[in-house]
Amino acid sequence: MDFFKLNAVSKIWAAVFVAGLVFSNYYLYSTTNSKLESYKSEPPFLRFDFTDSYLVDRSSQAPYLADGNLDTEWRKLRPSSMKTDFDLELRLSHRLKSGVYVPTNWKGLNIIACSKNTPPLSLKILEREAINVDKESRLPNDTEYSSIVLDFSKSEIATIYLKKDAGPVPQKEYPKGIWIWAVQGIFENIGPDSCIKDIQLFE
Repeated sequence: MDFFKLNAVSKIWAAVFVAGLVFSNYYLYSTTNSKLESYKSEPPFLRFDFTDSYLVDRSSQAPYLADGNLDTEWRKLRPSSMKTDFDLELRLSHRLKSGVYVPTNWKGLNIIACSKNTPPLSLKILEREAINVDKESRLPNDTEYSSIVLDFSKSEIATIYLKKDAGPVPQKEYPKGIWIWAVQGIFENIGPDSCIKDIQLFE
């Protein structure tokens, strides 16, 4: 009798193990597939601080320039090693919906300084070529959309309006006709007043 009970318990545990294995594999597949779809729709973007100001203050880092959080700040605390202080990729020009990349109606950019004491910021807005990094081993080409010097003496928020026509792109034709909105900025001054809270695209 004990043998039959032991055999039944073993079968139950085996069934539980198999069910758990099936569930974990399904969960892994579904979450991985979801992440892949998310990557196709909105790939990760590059953000560079060529001043490496975090070496002076760890709270001043490139991701803070466009993280959507007004409690974080980036400050220029060191000279830049390039012709610009920072280079930020913001968002794709299109969003993937039902197998088609549909243009997003980005209306403009808000550049939010830390205070009215923030010195002028020279800003370039770029249309950065979206390339398939799996097929092309090269840097993307940039097209300058506009260039402007922003004055924050009257307001901490500067707004730049965008107008760019684009059409839908079938998923299989990606990245044809698709670009990344990017910005490059430089302060003439070094110091805590050369400070940006966030750079945000808005619809």
